[in-house]
Amino acid sequence: MPRDVIELDLEEEADQLADRLDTIAERQVDGEIPSQEAAHLAGDVEQQMWALEEALEEYDADATWSVRAFTPGEKAELTGLIRRAKEQADRTGDDVDVEAMLDNYWAGAGLVDAPFLEGGAGLQERIMTVRDEPNPYLVQFIATRVTDENTLKNGKRSSYTERVAAKQSDQSAAPSSGRQS
Repeated sequence: MPRDVIELDLEEEADQLADRLDTIAERQVDGEIPSQEAAHLAGDVEQQMWALEEALEEYDADATWSVRAFTPGEKAELTGLIRRAKEQADRTGDDVDVEAMLDNYWAGAGLVDAPFLEGGAGLQERIMTVRDEPNPYLVQFIATRVTDENTLKNGKRSSYTERVAAKQSDQSAAPSSGRQS
């Protein structure tokens, strides 16, 4: 059974990335993360934001962009394609950026509609189009959004990230153990 299609508003998505950059900057200034780590985190976010701005200019703000989660069968097919691609790269000795390859596969598999995508394209055609057409940081953004749609969200229990944030908050709110005279 196909999953729900999620329409993407690239202007809104770019604004959210800009907000993430603000958060990273605040965390660096507050000493929560070292400047080198902040720069690394901000680099991909910044590039994705600029790729969205470029896509808005190239394809117009009214262009349709949408993604969706996979069915179990699609995920199995995708996993098989990725495994075969890695095996082929190993056999031929190709120097392949596995992260970029995974972004291409993941984005192509979850992308439903985009201005550069042929209507009715099959899985392999979508992957090849994503590999060849858009800016690599736009692909990275699409792959991230597809990952978001394929991630189970359970409102009953906290995620690991939420638990770490809560522990950090608890530690910063705890009174110091030193006594004043």
